[in-house]
Amino acid sequence: MSLVLVSPEPSAPDQTNATATTETPMARPDPAALAAKNRQEEQVLKKRFIGMVLGLVFAHVYVALALAYSYMDNHNHLHTCWLPLFGAFICGMIFVFHVSIS
Repeated sequence: MSLVLVSPEPSAPDQTNATATTETPMARPDPAALAAKNRQEEQVLKKRFIGMVLGLVFAHVYVALALAYSYMDNHNHLHTCWLPLFGAFICGMIFVFHVSIS
């Protein structure tokens, strides 16, 4: 014994499929436009890489300067030059900024 579902309405083609097939397909991307976009993105990436390298190098230079200008007095007190340490912090933040946006 099988169960057959019968509806009183006649079956009609689904109208949603007809509208979906009449839309235009996606156009192929222009190779020249893609090449220009890739060149622009490469330039941006090069600038970010240069910013990362310079930030890291200058942070190390400023730490070295802070160590060079720090000294101990006769009472064994350490006197630190804070300006190069602040420069190292700024250069470190420049490095972190360029790493985070890449």
